[in-house]
Amino acid sequence: MSDHVCDICGEKAIGCQILGCCGSYVCWEHADKQLKTLKSGEKQELGACYYWRFEEDAE
Repeated sequence: MSDHVCDICGEKAIGCQILGCCGSYVCWEHADKQLKTLKSGEKQELGACYYWRFEEDAE
């Protein structure tokens, strides 16, 4: 579980995406496709881009 909020709109962030030298926490609406396709807790590196999907709470 993460207490981070989207840097764009303030909603709950689903992960972090780093595009070159700029990183941001993003919600579902503002996340890139690559971040949305990751499973809970998964990370992916694509060249200069890095995506980290936060762990989700088990309900």
